[in-house]
Amino acid sequence: MDELIDVRDESGGRTGQVVWKSEAHWRGLWHRCFHCWIFGSDSGEPYLIVQRRAATKDTWPGYLDVTAAGHLAAGEEPVDGLREVEEELGLRVDPGRLVPLGTRRVEQEIPGGLDREFHDVFLLRDDTPPGNLRLQREEVEAVLHIGLDDARALGAAGSAPAREYRDGEVSEVRVSVPDFVPNTDDYLRRVAVAARAALDGGPVERIF
Repeated sequence: MDELIDVRDESGGRTGQVVWKSEAHWRGLWHRCFHCWIFGSDSGEPYLIVQRRAATKDTWPGYLDVTAAGHLAAGEEPVDGLREVEEELGLRVDPGRLVPLGTRRVEQEIPGGLDREFHDVFLLRDDTPPGNLRLQREEVEAVLHIGLDDARALGAAGSAPAREYRDGEVSEVRVSVPDFVPNTDDYLRRVAVAARAALDGGPVERIF
């Protein structure tokens, strides 16, 4: 779905220009997005939740991605992105529960354009069973439960076991780095390390 967004400069500041998201993508204009990674613990076993993008998405259809994410609409601030968590997963979250991890700067070629984004990245501890999440089918095809240590070691291990929740059914699958939206900054491992620190009760440093 197209929407109006603020154009940013190369440092992330507002330029005062507002364009449609589709225009920002084909022109390669900088803009901001909200990323929220959800982690939890099931009977003492820590895990990370990732989403499988809907097959109808314009970019990276069917790939694994951050738990909930979306573009910031014109005039919005990073915390306003929490609406994506409610829309995509059915979770209503108090902003005070978010743990900021910093701002990630990404330039990536996409079909028909160049995606230049600043990702405001957050962690969220939530133990809601993955099967109880209400998925927005237009955006999210399924969610996957990956052990936190498996997520942290995925790049070196080659592949890892996961449980995929889709249409009320659960299946055992294996996932590997090529299953995820491509990145060059070790994104998944860095988030998993931060989530482990949060679970252990220690300070969580910004990783971007």
